Amino acid sequence: MKMLSRAGGALFITILFAASLLVAVVLGAVSGGRAGASTDPSSCVAPLPGAGLAAGKVPAEYVEAIREAAKASGIPAPILAGQLRQESNFNPKAVSHAGARGIAQFMPSTWASYGQGKDPSDPQAGISAQGKFMGELLKQAKASGFAGDPVDLALAGYNAGWGGVTAVGGIPDNGETAQYVTRIRQFANEFAAKDGTDAVTAGEDKGSGDCDLATGTSSGNDDYPFKDLPHCILNANGGYAGCPAGSQSEFNAFHGECVDFVMWRLNQQFGVTKAPWKIMNGNFRPDGGVLGDARDYRAAWENKGWPVDKTPTVGAVVWYGPSNANASSAGYGHVAIVKEVLKDGSFIEEGYNFGFPPDDHKYYTIKRANSAPDNFLHLPKAG
Repeated sequence: MKMLSRAGGALFITILFAASLLVAVVLGAVSGGRAGASTDPSSCVAPLPGAGLAAGKVPAEYVEAIREAAKASGIPAPILAGQLRQESNFNPKAVSHAGARGIAQFMPSTWASYGQGKDPSDPQAGISAQGKFMGELLKQAKASGFAGDPVDLALAGYNAGWGGVTAVGGIPDNGETAQYVTRIRQFANEFAAKDGTDAVTAGEDKGSGDCDLATGTSSGNDDYPFKDLPHCILNANGGYAGCPAGSQSEFNAFHGECVDFVMWRLNQQFGVTKAPWKIMNGNFRPDGGVLGDARDYRAAWENKGWPVDKTPTVGAVVWYGPSNANASSAGYGHVAIVKEVLKDGSFIEEGYNFGFPPDDHKYYTIKRANSAPDNFLHLPKAG
């Protein structure tokens, strides 16, 4: 990894309001274990790209170490494998012209902090150090409030140094780092299990593998039970002016936010319509991380090993990344629910908090092209 810098950067802002203010106030705790039965979708292995490694794509001697690093870091295993491919082409003896060494290309000063006194040419030690370092970078990315997918920001920090990311409030435009992130994503797609073979849910042992996409449901109307409770206040420019007492929701989000409505719909799909809730902000990810802002949802799905693709199904979460012009607000992104799939290559989206005051924190529906969002996030279905 190289330490680069840049002077400049751009802040992408649109007029849509999909933000949730969860970073500093989330109180949810991780649930104390899982039932493990194949009838529980949370224990399924996703048949689409997620946390699993495809058989034969990654050198066999490194697969288990990469899985362990994924558990430690909260980064999907295919991403870590893609990073190793980009850094050294899985060569534990690699040495860069700048002096970076090993399979994960650590500079000596960084290796001193993460290598646990081992030889940097030891691939198992290198992958373990990669997981620890990437885990720390991911935490910094989530806490930063910077625009962009937190995993991409963490990758950028690995390449350019977190100081480089901080200097521009995002991925540095230095001629290398953005391409570095893109290549790792491409490699990750190549390495990810797409048919359930060798797939593992991040943070868990290998499961049954007998899952498919859930068909999903949507009530088709505004049945959100917290619509009349206090919610955060937007100013005329779309910024948040504050969140009054009583605005925090039972899901440990905030009333009327896009993420709160989505958690309501997800609980409905599991047959839960009152507390205790199955899906909450703090009990979703197997690595203990929170669902977080809308921008964090894809990473949370990948961490759980649940299906992520570009095909809408009724009840799926519609995910707009922080730079999507169709629905992003100051880098927070947006999430909604597929209400109906149409035959003309479009779908009906339903959600909350999409518009200027006084139309904020309200229910809406809109027709969208299937290509409008970045991804659709599906619930798995037990086979």
